[in-house]
Amino acid sequence: MRVVKAENGFLFYIKIFKQLATNQHKIVLWQVSPESGGRQVSEMYLNSFSMESKKIYLAIDGFCLFKNNLPLYGYVEAGAFIFKTFIDELKESTLSLQMPEQISLLDEEDSFNGPSSSGKSSAQVWRLKTMDTSFEDQGPDYMRVKSLSQRTAHDQEFLNQEFGLSLDQEDKLFADKRESPRARPKEDKYVKILRPLTGEPMIYRLFDLSRGGMGFVSLSENEFSKGEELQIMGFNEFLLDDPLIGKVMSIRPMDEHQVEFKVGVKFTEGQD
Repeated sequence: MRVVKAENGFLFYIKIFKQLATNQHKIVLWQVSPESGGRQVSEMYLNSFSMESKKIYLAIDGFCLFKNNLPLYGYVEAGAFIFKTFIDELKESTLSLQMPEQISLLDEEDSFNGPSSSGKSSAQVWRLKTMDTSFEDQGPDYMRVKSLSQRTAHDQEFLNQEFGLSLDQEDKLFADKRESPRARPKEDKYVKILRPLTGEPMIYRLFDLSRGGMGFVSLSENEFSKGEELQIMGFNEFLLDDPLIGKVMSIRPMDEHQVEFKVGVKFTEGQD
């Protein structure tokens, strides 16, 4: 069993809950009575979720007898994962839940006997994995990278144009250099950057760009930290289907007045 925690699994949570809402995968929810050990079970579907408020919202179809003071357990057969949470608010047609602190994904060797819709224990081992949970495949590092060949045609066409030289051409021309040559944009370009644990993407002026990394301009020396991981969501009006992943390597003043600072970012290997 593998575990993804909300505190560092921001991307995974967004991806998996988007799939639940879009594809309307069934969620089996249940509570266990502390007195009798019996289970109250209900099947629901995700309406929406909010990473900002840390809530998920489900549609109630019929009666819901869950109690506010008891933990609530959930299982999604389509993704073979389980979670524990608590009720935030119960209305006539909507159930609001706290975002689970962690999601546990079942491996092939794991055995999980969940409750059936009748509320009794089911002997069936739920392992069917039709959902794409690939953000978790590399363990605790939720910043999963994609090679250029794995990207959509939409992303490939744009990145090949922005990066210029192919990898083979770069290798031949700059074989004696440790880093890829970075091209300065001929006119001002902007990059949209998301810091996964801080919320909304922000726009910065692009300084330079190559297959190996990029530089952008910040007005504060302390806005970013060395070693911080970033998602590059797009450039100007172009939004990538899958973000580029990079790490802050340097923060340097651009002139003696120290008004603007160049933040140097190295892209995580395996994306080019």
